[in-house]
Amino acid sequence: MEVTFNEFKLTKTTNFDRNKIYFGFIHNFSSEHTRDAYTRDLRKFLLFIQDSFKNLNELKVEHAHVVAFKDHLLKTDYSPRSVNRLLATLWSFYDYLMDMELIDKNPVGRVKRFSIPKEVKTQDLSDDEVVRLLDVIDTNTPSGKLHKAVLTLFFTTGMRHREVSHLQFKNLDEQNGFTVIRYFAKGSKEMTTPLNPKAELALSEYLQWGRDNFYPMNPTDYIFRATKNNQNKPLDPKSLNYIIKKYAKLIGIRGNITIHSARSTVIGMLLDKGHALERVADFVGHRDISMTKAYNKRRLQIHQSLSLDL
Repeated sequence: MEVTFNEFKLTKTTNFDRNKIYFGFIHNFSSEHTRDAYTRDLRKFLLFIQDSFKNLNELKVEHAHVVAFKDHLLKTDYSPRSVNRLLATLWSFYDYLMDMELIDKNPVGRVKRFSIPKEVKTQDLSDDEVVRLLDVIDTNTPSGKLHKAVLTLFFTTGMRHREVSHLQFKNLDEQNGFTVIRYFAKGSKEMTTPLNPKAELALSEYLQWGRDNFYPMNPTDYIFRATKNNQNKPLDPKSLNYIIKKYAKLIGIRGNITIHSARSTVIGMLLDKGHALERVADFVGHRDISMTKAYNKRRLQIHQSLSLDL
């Protein structure tokens, strides 16, 4: 996404190149997804202050203006979680302006955020259900090869949907005899994940079909894309959810099954195997281990309470 902000009709300030400042802030982040999200958030805020206040620009924003923006978001049906995310973007931006010595204090600093309970509502799968789901896929068809490869990768890495769907051939590498995936996780965290042998086999069969059908495999080509055409476009979340729901239904699983269920399942599997919470959090790219703990549904069973071991 191109970083352009000069079209906003805000009070002019001397020695303030708006595009240059925003470019510097946004390009602090290596993840294109993060850059796009921050750009959208900041444009939303600038549009609000442009339409709501006279003789105001970003350098003159005060606590009351940010509170007014927060109230505006709530009135336009933004969820508390989304409001918190937008405020976090503003806080980071104004912290950057302080570092650049353009302002003296952060106007977002004392704006209260919402308390969001850390719970994950996505349904996960049992170990047996994962095996049955992957086994039911018919790999004699092109789409079956794609589905087996992408779902096996999800269920052996715990990667987020965008991290998998946007994998390109340049993300595949080798290290110490292992095929690895190098990518940036949420928050620009650099990750190197070895492929599980099951995932490597499924990927190999899918890629062999691609080579046989002359699919482009240049460094910037997406690995997972629709088999019915040759367009270099990543699979979108709707398609990924359709894929997992299709096979879940075939083996009799109902409920809130989404592609995110794979991530929750992986976390539960690893913790059940006795791996330390901190290690699992690092594996799935969580900076806060409390989030990893919240994903794990399997250890919230009453019959597993430690009180019953006393």
